[in-house]
Amino acid sequence: MIGSERGPALCQAECVGTAGSELGESPLWDPAGVLYWVDIPGRRLHNVTPSGSGITVGLDTRVSAVELGPGDDLLAVTERGLAWLDPRSGRTSPILELPLEAGARMNDAAIDPRGRCWAGSATHDGRRIGALFCVAGRSVAVAVRGLGMSNGLDWSSDGQVLYHVDTAAGEIAAWRYRPATGEVSGRRVLRRVSPRVGLPDGLTVDEAGGVWVAIWGAGQVWRLDPVSGDRLTTVDVPAACPTSCAFGGPDLDELYVTSARQDGEGGLLYRAEVGVRGLPPRRFVEGF
Repeated sequence: MIGSERGPALCQAECVGTAGSELGESPLWDPAGVLYWVDIPGRRLHNVTPSGSGITVGLDTRVSAVELGPGDDLLAVTERGLAWLDPRSGRTSPILELPLEAGARMNDAAIDPRGRCWAGSATHDGRRIGALFCVAGRSVAVAVRGLGMSNGLDWSSDGQVLYHVDTAAGEIAAWRYRPATGEVSGRRVLRRVSPRVGLPDGLTVDEAGGVWVAIWGAGQVWRLDPVSGDRLTTVDVPAACPTSCAFGGPDLDELYVTSARQDGEGGLLYRAEVGVRGLPPRRFVEGF
């Protein structure tokens, strides 16, 4: 196994609000003071404030991830591409379709330090036909091919490393990254997760460089050392299948965790105090 444990610190996540999801994903902190997340099969956009109040809006299409746009609309990842999403009405306006292989669909996404959108595709039939796309304005490049299930994405605080999860392979990878061009190279496996433990899913990076990964099936979020892949912190989540995580709150010092409903349990949003701050959320640059 790449990565090990050194007596990781333990934290406990607690439920935030009552909005439930069949498959909650893509927590996103908006500096306006609200955290968004989506229920993918339920076609719903939830939001919540740090006080616990929030609303739910029905969506007119299936959305697997949301990011901040240049204005009031969110950037949404739909089954086959990108769209603008009005968070007040739930209406979407298509931007572009991505060159997917037959049988693949879009999954998770993130915005890089220069405002590009990186979004990956996935399959559920074991074929490694998923890809990782880089969208700069309206220009699309295929950065990585041969993925099983492209999932969590984020960058180191200096923008020199891209972290990326392939859930089907059970791997969290670290790529050398050139912010000026969006080029990736020199892939290394930061951490492999045994399927006996769980599956790595969404991730985020904190300001100290730690890599936080939701472990589906284990009921945990792990903080990994960005060099060794060792587990430094474990957040216990009262849901078997956490899906993703993001820092939020006015000081970006609260870790929010989404989850899926399994056997009538989970599907809620959780929050933990973990003693470290996250990086500010990034916005998509339309006129790249």
